[in-house]
Amino acid sequence: MTRTFRTFSLVAAFFCLPVHVAYAADEHVTVAGKPAVRVATYKDVAHLYERFEKFPAAAREGLSLHFTGELLPDHELPSKARLVIHSKQGDIPLFFGTDREMHFPRTAQLVAENPPILQTESMGHNVRTELSLRVEVPQGDRFTGVQARHWLAQINACIRDLTGVILSWLMPDAHRLKVDLAPGARFEAVTGSHVTLLASNAGKEPMTVLLRPQDYSEGTIFRSTKPFAQVRVRIPGDAYLTFTPER
Repeated sequence: MTRTFRTFSLVAAFFCLPVHVAYAADEHVTVAGKPAVRVATYKDVAHLYERFEKFPAAAREGLSLHFTGELLPDHELPSKARLVIHSKQGDIPLFFGTDREMHFPRTAQLVAENPPILQTESMGHNVRTELSLRVEVPQGDRFTGVQARHWLAQINACIRDLTGVILSWLMPDAHRLKVDLAPGARFEAVTGSHVTLLASNAGKEPMTVLLRPQDYSEGTIFRSTKPFAQVRVRIPGDAYLTFTPER
């Protein structure tokens, strides 16, 4: 049996990851009386954070790496799979309740131990996580066209650092932001005295809006009636990392 830890498209190049990490032995682990399968090791995931931190400081200033998960094929909450770091000190869950963000602890002790990551529930389903780079929005509820272009330029600088100037010409540039609106918020673009409604979130959960800043002037102010839940740079290509137990 081979268990596979996959990355796709630009991610493999962006973070210099191996596309597959295979484990030789057929292994089933019993955790608290339940069957479990290994889907990765601690270092497999830690390597992503380490690679990001090797980009030039100026290119990643104000950016942080995050993973948002879902349980496939029905796009359910990733916590249903109960992915855990099976350390000597006890199991450490990666997802909690209705929170789709992965919470990955980074310690020297875990690096040295390199424990397996196990899936203990929802066997036959895969947890897929989307990589995103979250930006700091100083004012919380607004940013300018100049700021948005700067965030996009930072990602392109990271790509050039990784691939070199010549090869980076063949890589797609970052063009879009993912803006998560709070429930009840209105999202507007203000250029001079002209106001354009971009989106309105009438739901009870944050809503994601794709924004291409280049479609607006540098002097445009993008504002929300409530603080943004988060603003992320959309990494070009399919930026996914999937935990896949195979039996």
